[in-house]
Amino acid sequence: MHRLGAEVNLDQLDSLVEDKEMLAENLENLVKKERLEGRQEGRQEEARRILYKQIGLKFGDVPEWAQKRLDEATPDQLDDWTAAILIPPYSRVP
Repeated sequence: MHRLGAEVNLDQLDSLVEDKEMLAENLENLVKKERLEGRQEGRQEEARRILYKQIGLKFGDVPEWAQKRLDEATPDQLDDWTAAILIPPYSRVP
């Protein structure tokens, strides 16, 4: 193809279009992943906040060692502890 004396290599043009589409798809996937991670972090922070409140209401001030454990807890641990604090110790099944 010639236009104003410039030659365009169609293979290179196709490759650039494919690269652009691939980059757009990768960017879209990255944005989705970041949003998902943000939502998960938000849920984890909310679970931690609720557990702090439950501990404070049940036992008083949360000691520093307990704060450290809460801050380092996994989402599954937070979930388990949020439920466990509501169940009396004598009714827990090992």
